[in-house]
Amino acid sequence: MKTVNVLVACGGGIATSTFAATEISRIAKNAGIPVNVSKAPLRDVPAIAKEYDVCFTTSKYSQDAGTRIVQVGGLITGIGEEETVEEIKHVLTELANG
Repeated sequence: MKTVNVLVACGGGIATSTFAATEISRIAKNAGIPVNVSKAPLRDVPAIAKEYDVCFTTSKYSQDAGTRIVQVGGLITGIGEEETVEEIKHVLTELANG
């Protein structure tokens, strides 16, 4: 199983990305998926996202970033949280086994 390199991005790259990164790390650990998680502000995504296997954003992001973008606002708002967790698991599993 491959270690998945994850970027978590939010507006400022501090508060919500820290919370989301912690949750994504927990989800990966519970699923037995090795991950390396980094955080960044959304404005840096176009320049650095291609260095990662996936970029999870806490808000909508529609630019091409050279890697897969997955919106995970449900982790922050609680709206659709179960579906968001399942999508995170699915993406991480696919990348780890890919």
